[in-house]
Amino acid sequence: MKLEEYKKMFLLEDKHFWFLGKRMFIKTLLNRYIPNKNLLILDIGSGTGGLTKFLNHYGKVIGLEKNKYATKLAKKRGLKIIYGDAQKLPFKKNLFSLITLFDVLYHKNIKDEKIVIKEVNRVLKNNGYFLITDSAFNFLKSIHDKALYGNKRFTLFYLRKILEKEGFRIIKSSYIFFFLFSLIFIKRKVLDRFIKNNHSDLRELPKIINLFLMKLISFEAWLLKYINFPVGSSLIILAQKEIFVFKKNN
Repeated sequence: MKLEEYKKMFLLEDKHFWFLGKRMFIKTLLNRYIPNKNLLILDIGSGTGGLTKFLNHYGKVIGLEKNKYATKLAKKRGLKIIYGDAQKLPFKKNLFSLITLFDVLYHKNIKDEKIVIKEVNRVLKNNGYFLITDSAFNFLKSIHDKALYGNKRFTLFYLRKILEKEGFRIIKSSYIFFFLFSLIFIKRKVLDRFIKNNHSDLRELPKIINLFLMKLISFEAWLLKYINFPVGSSLIILAQKEIFVFKKNN
């Protein structure tokens, strides 16, 4: 991610509808499916720390980040951040009860998402939980992704298939930002052809617009408790590490 994008993220992470909306989706799944609020949590790719700090509501959190500038900003929030690579986690086996991976797999520094998921499985406790959000649908790739050093976007089918192969049981999976999907599609596929810049879509919005979008996403996050959305600009998956018991034949 470009340096200026980290700066914007740090300044907007606690008030911009996009970041607050993502917290709403995450909160919906954690509150509904994980009753324990005293978890040992690893947040891989903590960025500037907004979501890492939010996870403190659910237990003790350790953040992992590879970008030194982002780590510096995250530590201003009073967080415990460790330098490390998602593809080679610096932790022993079966340690964490919840591991989160928020918009990390799409990053160009991730050479193989399967390696990351294998590493998560290794350091996650048996029956531990794995929560992912990421960018959806390659046809939405745009200038926004280039500014964030995004390499590829995903479908639920693709990530579910990998997770199940690597020993995870899918608890809940859905696309998110469903109500904004049409607007994002038009912006990325039409408007970006005429508006040339090298920046992401992230910018401060007028308060009334930001508030309206937050209310809209709040409604979507409530609906997520009951339904799965067929499309969206992002996706969310909650999975659990399964224990395989092999019985000897008599």
